[in-house]
Amino acid sequence: MGSFIKKNGLLYSEDLHTVIGVDDTSNEFNGRIPFGAHRIDDDVFSESPYESISLPDSVKELGNCVFENSKALEKVKLPSGLTSLPPYLFAGCSALAKVTMPNQVETFPEGLFKNCESLPEIPFRAGLKTLAPSVFEGCTALKSLVIPNTVTRIESRAAAGCSSLESVVFPAGLEFIAPDAFEGCTSIHNIRLDGESNQFYVGEDGSLYEVGDGDKLVVKAYGVQAQSVSFFKDNADEVSAGLAEDADDEFEDDDTFSAEIGASEEETMAVEAGSVADAAPETPPEPVFDIKNEEEGEPQIMEDSAVDSMLADILGEEKERNAITEDVTVSEQETEILSETMSVMADSTQGSDVAITNDELEKLFAKNEEDELATHNADNPDVLDSKAQILTDSVGLSLIIDCVPAGPMPEENELYVIAEKLARGEDGKDTFSSKLVACCKTLARIHDFKKIIMLYGLPIDNDEFTQFFKHFISKKNVVLACEAESPSKLSDYGKKICEFSRISLKKEDLSEQRNTAAVKTDNLIKLVIRDKYE
Repeated sequence: MGSFIKKNGLLYSEDLHTVIGVDDTSNEFNGRIPFGAHRIDDDVFSESPYESISLPDSVKELGNCVFENSKALEKVKLPSGLTSLPPYLFAGCSALAKVTMPNQVETFPEGLFKNCESLPEIPFRAGLKTLAPSVFEGCTALKSLVIPNTVTRIESRAAAGCSSLESVVFPAGLEFIAPDAFEGCTSIHNIRLDGESNQFYVGEDGSLYEVGDGDKLVVKAYGVQAQSVSFFKDNADEVSAGLAEDADDEFEDDDTFSAEIGASEEETMAVEAGSVADAAPETPPEPVFDIKNEEEGEPQIMEDSAVDSMLADILGEEKERNAITEDVTVSEQETEILSETMSVMADSTQGSDVAITNDELEKLFAKNEEDELATHNADNPDVLDSKAQILTDSVGLSLIIDCVPAGPMPEENELYVIAEKLARGEDGKDTFSSKLVACCKTLARIHDFKKIIMLYGLPIDNDEFTQFFKHFISKKNVVLACEAESPSKLSDYGKKICEFSRISLKKEDLSEQRNTAAVKTDNLIKLVIRDKYE
């Protein structure tokens, strides 16, 4: 091993830049490597007993098989600035359930998550082009896989042996799938293509075929049966006509969602053309709505006092629920962290899946004790509530539509729309589908909402964000837009959104969802609708 230095329960190179091992003679190491190391050497934490390991952002390079066969490892935080990962990094980590992945990683190498039997979902990142050999092989807890639309190749045994895998969405631009890529995936019953493909198609039996002589079977679907599904009608008059259908009609399928988007041609064309019929009077004719996207403009950043207020509100309500009566104070250091975090948000990396990194979110939503002296935005109705502002700044894409209520507004006068996918606009960019926008505008007219807040790409893999989101969204009007035909076909992401938003998927509640959406009442809207993203 050569010369080394013992520090923090670890073994370092003489310049303290490389972690070369764990000090077996010390109990000091607790799973968190202090800031300063630049590299983690080969096999440093392989077969280690630690349940959680956090690498600092100073680390820029990882050796081979750093965590391989660490059976107790459940959670790993990788450095935010890491740009490449070595092969078999997590192979054999059978208890691994969560990985905080850097946004800049564009390649998943061979065997990256092989035999990670407890990993419930894959932390994909934008720009991924290939699913390498055995990259997800043996991930037996994986139930759904939505492959990024940038992926063009799926190599040998990429997802083989994923015995619980039920649903797979393939990108339309896919060019190659190895014949054994999904070998042993005998639970797959739902296969979809994300758009038109010249090379692959889903057959009548639900399986994926490659176009050619004899049309070769590529991925087999098991136990697929034809199913009759009832949705709101695709009519040529009004979306509201669909919403106002007889609520006593029986569903053809007990598990069918209460609605499918059916925008009229007039409404869809109005959205695409930039109609301002229901925009605020002072809103300029173009565009109808303002997409808040890092690629098109910086997000509005609220004052630090508003952030303090948001945190104080959250903690105040948490204390109320738990009957906690201790005094709450805020330190100068904590206030400084909040200020720094908001500055980082203003300069967030363009084009990333999430507007701010997981680490920054953890600071922002940290459960440090905060004071309750900060002011609210309540006196200015045109400004987003501070919590809503944080939410829109934290997602991959948000869109805010101002409405002009014709009648008295309900107490909760904003509609939150969470889209599981985006549609491709005429300019080639991903955006919210025009049918979804038109449908939500109809809901806003029925219920006299003042704003529609549309969200895509919620970072629900971040624990601190999730706690904030669950508490905030449960008391709001929420619509989940997804491709699934019924609750049983919802993705894991969709199920989590329903759970956090308190959207019931029980048979007896589906009809009630329709009633609540179709008529203005004092009840919150908790609705699932189907959007085909065409």
